[in-house]
Amino acid sequence: MGLTFALVRKWYYILALGLLFPALLVHLGLMVFIDDEAIRSLVAQEMRWSGNYIAPAMHGDAYLNKPPLWNWVLAASFTLHGGASEWAARLPTVISLLGFALTTYLFSRRYFGSYLASIHALTVITCGRMLFWDSMLALIDVTFSWVVYTQIMLLYHYGKDGRWWHAFAWSYLLTAVAFMLKGLPAVVFQGLSVFAILGWRRAWWQLVRPAHLLSGLGCVALLAIYYVQYHQYVDLTAVGRRLFVESSKRTAVAHGAGETIGHILAFPFAMSYHFLPWTLLLVYLLRRGSWRLLKTSDFAAFCLVAFLANIPVYWVSPNVYPRYLLMLFPLLFASLLWLQQYHARDRSATYTGLRYLLLGTMTLVAVLLPFVPLVPQTTIIPYAWPKSIAVGGAAGALVVAGWRDRANFLLILCCFLLLLRLTFDLFVLPVRAVEDERGIAVRATAQSVVRTNQGKDLHIYRYTLIEPATGYYLTEAYGRVVRRAFDRYPAGSVYIGSPLQYGELQIEATDSLYLRHLDTLYPVGYLRHPLPAPTGDGEELRDGMGSGIEIE
Repeated sequence: MGLTFALVRKWYYILALGLLFPALLVHLGLMVFIDDEAIRSLVAQEMRWSGNYIAPAMHGDAYLNKPPLWNWVLAASFTLHGGASEWAARLPTVISLLGFALTTYLFSRRYFGSYLASIHALTVITCGRMLFWDSMLALIDVTFSWVVYTQIMLLYHYGKDGRWWHAFAWSYLLTAVAFMLKGLPAVVFQGLSVFAILGWRRAWWQLVRPAHLLSGLGCVALLAIYYVQYHQYVDLTAVGRRLFVESSKRTAVAHGAGETIGHILAFPFAMSYHFLPWTLLLVYLLRRGSWRLLKTSDFAAFCLVAFLANIPVYWVSPNVYPRYLLMLFPLLFASLLWLQQYHARDRSATYTGLRYLLLGTMTLVAVLLPFVPLVPQTTIIPYAWPKSIAVGGAAGALVVAGWRDRANFLLILCCFLLLLRLTFDLFVLPVRAVEDERGIAVRATAQSVVRTNQGKDLHIYRYTLIEPATGYYLTEAYGRVVRRAFDRYPAGSVYIGSPLQYGELQIEATDSLYLRHLDTLYPVGYLRHPLPAPTGDGEELRDGMGSGIEIE
């Protein structure tokens, strides 16, 4: 009996691993970049072409919003792939996600055992926001979240034994890494997490002990090594001001009281939605005695404390994206999974109701999956019916297993979610790619501009607002940096100018360039002289992109 049970669980593990890689990789490079992806990729590509890996730039102009570590990662991926592409930009996110899940497993296994730790690791990948959005984008956040989560885990792992030199040295080293990824939020997470562990251990005096003070100074020293070099290109006052603005622009300070209150009220519901289905386990926290059960595991209890210590910063900050919280929800999931095993053991009414809700939803989805080709948009999918029948049959088999096998239900649910992501890859992503008319127009007009003006120098006129995706595809087609021209306009060069910003600027157009958010075309061609006095250089148009600081 025991051998059979172990063998069945082993096969579920194999199935999860077998689904994991195709789920995360199929059609990964299919969609046109969103703007944030294009920013990271454009900066990385310009680094490769210019050879300047110290000063991030977009169109030869200093990009001040983020430090450069993620751009270095993308540049390395582009080099290994032999060029920039959507696939090459997004693959590092998938690798980081797998590292994030593995890190979660390795820490949780020490306190939860292998099975619950495996489920915990899979919740990192299969929560809705990660599975159907952030895992397929070339953004900083998954890697940043992995680093921050590891910071918190190291603080706990070493702090619980009073090994404060290890706790602070390793976590502040990772704070430096996180800062080089995303700036000031790394400091906020570290500060709040230090308070959480010191409060949990009642070790407040460690704040002023050498282990903490010297580790903090070491973090500053590591960052100084980079910023001393960066200062050769950009005034650090401007950089600091920009990083502060980037970190504060989503807080209550930058928004009205009404918007802030509305956000505070909606936040728990919105975030619970984004991290389904695992946030359904929050019902266990509502039961009497939850904290007592949590405290039977010091690790599970601390994870909830660490989550509660960090979440208020975002709870009171309007305009927060769920991806900013990816490092926090594994902390919450650890606590919920610990409670879940008690309810599963006792077969409580809460557990039974939640299990039937999930099984009922899985059953409904499994029944519908074979009929996906009836959706008109899926006519573009080759072999749609065989694919839908195959995934529907696999989903049905998992549903049957879920009804029969209570002990492995969460592992079966993880497999089912990975199968849904694979179905999403096969049926949804190709349709989105074909129907993304604006994205296709961005790429097509950028390539057309380069073909039409082949052999000519191409420039952006002053602070003309170039949406990042447009800028990326234009630069990629051009094969070198498309620089901004602020005060020198050589004859024979071709320029892109915004009639919205520079109404008096006259361009003898040879082609036009599409911008999807503005839903407009910019003329591309020769400047007609005399040029008007520069106007339209408003600060609100820059936002770290078009800083006026040229990087050679």
